[in-house]
Formats: sequence, C-alpha cells, structure tokens
Amino acid sequence: MLISIVLSVLVLSAGGVSSGYLAGLRQPPPVREPEPRRYNVEVFTVESANVQEIVTAFGTAQANREVTVAAQVAGELVEVHPELKVGVQVHPPTVTTSGTGEITQAPGDELAKIDPRTYAERVTQIQNRLVEARTELERLTQEEKNLDRLLERWTADYQDQLQEFAKAEELYKQKIYTDSDFRRAQLELRQYEKNLLQNRNEKDLFPVRRRQAEQQIDTLQNDLKLAELDEQRTVVRPPFTGRLSRVFVERGQYVKPGDALVTLTDASVVEVPLPVTQEDYAKLLPAVRARRFPMVELAENETAPGRWQGRLVRVSPKADEQSRTVTVYVQVENALQSTPLLPGTFVHARIDGPVLHEVLVIPREAVLNSRGFVCRDNHAQLREVVVSQTLQTLAVIREGFAAGDQIILTNLDVLYDGAPVTPQATRTLAEELQQRATRVARLVTAAAVDGAN
Repeated sequence: MLISIVLSVLVLSAGGVSSGYLAGLRQPPPVREPEPRRYNVEVFTVESANVQEIVTAFGTAQANREVTVAAQVAGELVEVHPELKVGVQVHPPTVTTSGTGEITQAPGDELAKIDPRTYAERVTQIQNRLVEARTELERLTQEEKNLDRLLERWTADYQDQLQEFAKAEELYKQKIYTDSDFRRAQLELRQYEKNLLQNRNEKDLFPVRRRQAEQQIDTLQNDLKLAELDEQRTVVRPPFTGRLSRVFVERGQYVKPGDALVTLTDASVVEVPLPVTQEDYAKLLPAVRARRFPMVELAENETAPGRWQGRLVRVSPKADEQSRTVTVYVQVENALQSTPLLPGTFVHARIDGPVLHEVLVIPREAVLNSRGFVCRDNHAQLREVVVSQTLQTLAVIREGFAAGDQIILTNLDVLYDGAPVTPQATRTLAEELQQRATRVARLVTAAAVDGAN
C-alpha cells in the first residue's frame, strides 16, 4: 500500500511537470486591429437645372353653361318634344344673315307646349278693347272739332248780343226802354255769357279727356304685349344648344310658373374649380394677370397619366374663410380633347407654375435635421445644408451642396463624418422626377423658359 501511494505521487508529479513544459512551448495568438464598418448607400447627382413647379389640386368638373328650363305660364302640357329624354341634343332659335343681306330664321326645337287657348283669347280681348279705345279717341277728336266750330258761333253771337245790350242800355238811359225791357236785355246777355263760358270750359276739358284716352291706349298696348308674351311662352324652346341632362315632365301634366321642365347642359366647354393654398395662389396669380393662362393637365387620380388638357383662365378675388384656400378656375374645351371631360368628373389637376432658373433640386430625404452627406473617395463627408423652399418631396438647396456633388440618400441616421461608404446606385434629377408617383415639378429647357417669358 505504501509503495502504491508513492507510485501515484510520482506519476502525478511527472504529469504536472510535463504539462508545465508543454505550456511553456505554446506561442500567444497575434493581435489584429478591428476594421471600421462600411455602409452601402444610394447617391444622387446634384445638377443645376431650370425646374418648373407644378401646383396640384383636386376638383369636380362642371358645365360652363347649364340651366334648368322652367315654365313661365300655367297650363296643361299639350305637346312635348318627340324625344324628350336624357342625352338628346336640342337647338335654340337662330337668325342668320346671308352675304346678300337676306335674313333667315330657324325656329329651333320645341321642348314643350302649354295649352295656348286661354292666352290667345286674352290677346283677342285686349285687341278688341284697344280698337274701342282708339275709336273713342277718334270720337273725342271729332267732337273737339265740332265744339271749336260751335264755340266760334257762340262767340260771334255773344259779340252781337253785347252790341244789342249796349243799344238797350242807351235807350234805357234815354227813358225809351222800360225797366222790364232793360232787365230782359241783361238776362239775354247773361245767358249768352253762360253758354259761352260753358262751351269754353268744355273745350278746356278736352286735353284731359284726350290724355286719359291716350293713357288707356298705352295701358292696353302694354297689356297686349304682356298677353302676347304669355302666349309666346306657351311654347318652350331651349336657350342654347345643349343636351338634356334631366327631364321632369310628361305630356298631359299641369304646370305652374316656376315648375322645372328640363335641365339643359352645354358640355362643349367645361370648367373645373380648384381650391389651392394661398402660397400656390401667389405663384399662379402673376401669370393669370399677364394673361399667359398656364397649362393644366387633368387626370382621374393623383398617379394616373394626364387625360385632358386645359388652361387656368381666372382666379377668385377672395379666400374661403373656413378652409383658407383660394379657388382658381380651369377651362377645358372638349372639342380639343380625344375624350370629352364630362361634368361631374372628379379630377386631379397639375398646373404649370413658375420656373426656377438654374437651381439645385434634390430629394428631401437627403437632408436630415439640416444636415447631409456627400460621397467623396468612398467616404461620407458631412455638410450643413440650407433649404430655400420645398416642392413636396423635393428640396431646393441654397447652401451646402454644389453642382456635381454625389449626395447620399440612405443610412443617414447611422452615418457620420468620414464613414466609409460604397455607392450601390446613382440617381439623377430626371430619373427622380420620372419615378415620383405625384408630379411636383418638371425640367424645362432654356428655350422653353425664354418662350414662357
């Protein structure tokens, strides 16, 4: 047992010595310095360009001319247009003059006809009363002439009677005439004076009676015009060429003044009111005042390609109190469109705004907290950036970047000044504008800028 214990101790000691020897033979591992992380980034090439702003807005197209035709007189509809249906085109009365001066009238289409018998009878009644009034005026004229002749005779008789009275007065003074003879002469003279005065008074009334008759004739003539107008209004015709968009009546229906008959729409010219911000209004106003009328592209929605072309023709003189927007108006001539723009269509408008000359425009995401990075020799170089204005997803740079710079668009939250980077893709302004779902600007050539000015 003692020998076993001694042998075990010797074996363990030999193992420990061998392990220490082997450990002394092991070399320490080499130390390697850590390499900095390299970032894969996308870059954007900055270039100086002429960029035209595009002002966007939404609106609903409406017909430039639309009217609801209403009845102006009461009565039963005895006739209606043979095709009084929505979509049918109708024409108004027209008057044309040929080169020789010959005038040709076209009656136009008859939308409806109200029973005219009552109104025709009223016209006849007034015409008859007018004939009576004119006859009465002629009678007064003749009566006045007769009275003039009678007045001349009475005046002559009165002068004769004055002479007779003067003789009777002289004889009375000479005591040849008695008191009764003299009073009889006085009474006869007074009777002649009374008759003469009565005829003169009647003569003085004739101008008044004539004016009354003339006024009655004027009143009847006005009544006749109104009656004839009401008779004409029994036939309802369209005020302009258009298509029926709504029909409210049928034959046999009784209508009153003001009752709607049809709605007529002229869609040859369509207008689109668009609410824009006051900032955009300020951009568009100078062109409208200079009568340059900016072009407008219209589409069904924000991302769809343009389908219709129009022009901005006028602006509202006041802002909306609630939305703080100003309404501008776009006019579209459907004759110039491949597909007509129908009233009631909701459209997205892209209005040509002012041109920014030789500016640096970059994606807004390239600037974070007024800072950006430029890729130089595969390293990120930090820049302080000043943005003069934004065009939705784009930014116009005043300071910080220059034309030709390769600015970094991605990993901006982890980059630092001097960070190693590897450009993976390069984008340009033309590609950026093309890829944007919403058009906010477009590149224009120097020739286009000169033409716009």
